Amino acid sequence: MRQQSREYIVILFIVGVLALNYPVLELFNRPWMPFGIPVLYLYLYLMWLVLIILLIVVVERSEIPEPDQPAPMENASQPEVMPAEKRATGGADPAEAP
Repeated sequence: MRQQSREYIVILFIVGVLALNYPVLELFNRPWMPFGIPVLYLYLYLMWLVLIILLIVVVERSEIPEPDQPAPMENASQPEVMPAEKRATGGADPAEAP
């Protein structure tokens, strides 16, 4: 997961804590009932739904490579460096040496 996605998740957590805490909840604690639902309950469930949808969007947009796809090579133009063991034996496998 990218660092930016982690930052967005932390920001969503902080916004969620602030939105579902006392001072903001008191704003919606009114006797008015649109659609027969108390405003406080409507606010709680809509805020919960919005936070979940935003979290899904953040996680879906984070770049997670598939295990069956090879990782892109950074420097494909440079030749592969031979390990010291193979250089000492002339490129032969040390297990095959007599």
